[in-house]
Amino acid sequence: MKHLPFVGIDDFAFKKRMTYGTIFVDLITKKPIDLLKTRKQEDVTEWLKSHSNIALITRDGSKSYAKAITEASSSITQVGDRWHILHQLFEAIKKTITSIVPLKWKPPNPELSASKKATPIVPARKDETRRIQNEEKRWERIQQVQRLYEQGYSVTAIQKKCQISRGTVYKDLRQKGKPSNKRGSPYQKYRPLIHSLLLKEQSNTNHQIEKVCRSKGYTGSLSTLNAMIAEERRNAKNLEPKSYYFRQKIIKIIWDFEKNNHIECLRQLHPKLLEVFPELKVIDELVGSFRNLFSEKSIESLEYWMNHYNESDLSHVKSFINGLRQDLQAVKLSVQEEWNNGITEGHVNRLKMIKRIMYGRAGFSVLKNRVLYQI
Repeated sequence: MKHLPFVGIDDFAFKKRMTYGTIFVDLITKKPIDLLKTRKQEDVTEWLKSHSNIALITRDGSKSYAKAITEASSSITQVGDRWHILHQLFEAIKKTITSIVPLKWKPPNPELSASKKATPIVPARKDETRRIQNEEKRWERIQQVQRLYEQGYSVTAIQKKCQISRGTVYKDLRQKGKPSNKRGSPYQKYRPLIHSLLLKEQSNTNHQIEKVCRSKGYTGSLSTLNAMIAEERRNAKNLEPKSYYFRQKIIKIIWDFEKNNHIECLRQLHPKLLEVFPELKVIDELVGSFRNLFSEKSIESLEYWMNHYNESDLSHVKSFINGLRQDLQAVKLSVQEEWNNGITEGHVNRLKMIKRIMYGRAGFSVLKNRVLYQI
């Protein structure tokens, strides 16, 4: 127990969410000191009182361990674990971004808003395409007939040259504009109604739309109405802006400590992302400045950071700051000191592996011996 004054403490599960134990690790030798079959406050306090030469303990944010150490001796220095503090900030940032950025985001499009007010363009079907092609063909023939007549050709000569009847020649000569073979429909006036119903709610079924149209005076067949609905659905789908799923990517970019150009990376996701969600800039500055506290080791900077961002509108961040204030002395020492609970966490992982290997084959005493003596 030569190096016992510097100790790390953490809990581990015998059965997750049911029963837990406590492990103590020497931070100098990096070896486990002891295991307790419980993590109850009074048992941990008793163990600490029996080791009165302990001067410093590293721990996570457990209130139970904090109270146990204080009761055992007020002279013991408690250092919070940096990883757990950063993890708590990560959870706060994750919740904040989730509350700000929707899972399925559609960027605003002014041109789209204008196009919705305009008369929708219905895509051509196969029969419609054939009709347009026939109209073009007929218009070319009419123009040819009229040019030949202007050049001095007789009706008989035009008839033979174009291989059409005399009646068709006379008819083409009387034509003043491009002809249309499209038949008028008395039900076209219901298209704007169908379009508006689809824009309000894409989940409207054909039966629901038919019910509304019938109430407005539609008397045509169901097949005609279904054809119009299908065309309007295709048209509405073409007008709808593309949806993006950026939430996880935003969290990953902001939490990436290896890259510094976070704002540029966010702009690369979408040019309008920061315009729509300006809070992301604040969150990025918040995370970066908190991360720098551990390299600067400045207590004054920590106080300034907490006071500054506690005035923001980010509720989850404010809750995180309130949590820091409840364990402020340990948090300050985690910023200022080099000590951390990483060695203890490593031994907890090792303990879990040993426990799995000997699952159902031995009790606590054998587990304790294997952990302490590395059997």
